Amino acid sequence: MLPQELTSKYVIPEVKGLIAHKLASKGVSQFKISKLLGISQPMVSKYLLESPETYLRGLEEVGLNRDEVNTVADMLAELLINGRRLEFLRILTSYMNLILKRKTLCEKHFQLDPDIPRDCDICVKLFAVFEDPYVDDVKKAYELLALHPRGYELVPEVGMNIVSARPNASTVNDVAGFTGRIVKVGKKVVAVSDPTLGGSKHTAEVLLTVMKKYRHYRAAVVVKYSEECVEKLTKLNHKVVKSGPHENPLKFFENLKAVVDSKEPEILADLGGVGLEPVIYVFAGSAIEAVKKAFKCL
Repeated sequence: MLPQELTSKYVIPEVKGLIAHKLASKGVSQFKISKLLGISQPMVSKYLLESPETYLRGLEEVGLNRDEVNTVADMLAELLINGRRLEFLRILTSYMNLILKRKTLCEKHFQLDPDIPRDCDICVKLFAVFEDPYVDDVKKAYELLALHPRGYELVPEVGMNIVSARPNASTVNDVAGFTGRIVKVGKKVVAVSDPTLGGSKHTAEVLLTVMKKYRHYRAAVVVKYSEECVEKLTKLNHKVVKSGPHENPLKFFENLKAVVDSKEPEILADLGGVGLEPVIYVFAGSAIEAVKKAFKCL
């Protein structure tokens, strides 16, 4: 069995099942899902009969991380809804190759073909360079922000960042973000650099601080502070927590840790302080989800 046959048999059907559920939850018909995924309508119906949990368990059994798969599936569903078929194919193909490059399916391959040497490194060498899915998550979130006609209204004066962390992130190098800021130019949103792992420091550290207690938050976006935004998010039953004002920038993380220890900050409305502009941190399971949540302020 070729390595690609492993992803075809054990990964792609499960991922398609997850995507089918995500599309259905957004109101996409089974007929439309079949067209988007390139499968028959009876197959879509079969996918939807199983729960998303079934697909996640199946993927975990072959070594994949469920949080990562969920992030990628969210991203892929979003691309299909927006008619970006080529981008969908690129990311799905890249992710399958990344799985092989990581040697995630090697144990399954050894079980199926005991004659394969244990020191096999074919996939590592063949698939040496592929973009991290968390970098892609940040890229797609930024594109959503940049395309929104009022997206520029969310940008703080000091600029903003969007970050997405690996499931077991422990340092800023495990977090994808922009090395420069995202700024407002007239009525446009402009990123002054590309996102990369380790690209963000401050926003990544904020996310890591929250993740220490609330692991389901793996992405964040920083938006302009306004009481109107705080009120809108509160009325929509999001967990809004306030922090600050801070005596100085060094007190920021000390105060943040105290807040995280006492309350779940789905939305952190930070009042700023000396040398700190008031901003709102919006946390979610993916960067795309965080930006969509921030749109509720508009």
